[in-house]
Amino acid sequence: MIVLYQFDISPFCDKVRRALRYKGLEFRIEEIPPSQAAAGRWKHVSPTGKFPVLDHDGRRIVDSTDILLHLEEVAPTPPLLPSDPVERAQAHILEDWADESLYFYELTMRMTWPDNARRWIPELLAAEKPLTRRLLMPFLPRALTRVARNQGIGRKSPLQIETEVSRHLQALSDLLTAGEWLVGRQLSVADLAVFAQLDCIRGAAEGERLVSEKFPTVVAWMDRVDTATRAN
Repeated sequence: MIVLYQFDISPFCDKVRRALRYKGLEFRIEEIPPSQAAAGRWKHVSPTGKFPVLDHDGRRIVDSTDILLHLEEVAPTPPLLPSDPVERAQAHILEDWADESLYFYELTMRMTWPDNARRWIPELLAAEKPLTRRLLMPFLPRALTRVARNQGIGRKSPLQIETEVSRHLQALSDLLTAGEWLVGRQLSVADLAVFAQLDCIRGAAEGERLVSEKFPTVVAWMDRVDTATRAN
């Protein structure tokens, strides 16, 4: 049995869900209230307090990248890692770029900009008890703003952030002129990782405008990834 412990709106959890679906693996979802994770109540599942965590027949894997590597080992078809070593290296670099760079753009835009936060903070707290939800609602945007500022992107102006996101989207658009996928001739971990972050960036009104109005090649690629990996 496969159990995915997750936060529903996390891009890292979305990346894992899509990998499981792409490989045709059945799994059950266990939704974790963020306050309980922060309080250490799920340390028996995730000693680091981070999610997603995959439990596969009692073996627990923490971190979305490690989970995808595990899935590639136990269910190699269809593959998510290119067989060519150069393409495999490119996929690794793009996945890491998405996880470690694009993530902070989506966090800042979606969770700290006021209009977007009013939409998404309730989604983040959906698994909480009503009283906990009410207590955390005004606190969480400030806490996430500190995270974004400490990382650096949160210190930039909205205009500067949008300019940088547009630059990243242009790079992806240029990369996609070589084919339907980011690396090689089939979907890979690079597509899943970058898609998951961009899908969250599109959850911000400003991000949706940037992607949809200016980068049709990126939109078409996202549609391909979604079609290949969404639930039936």
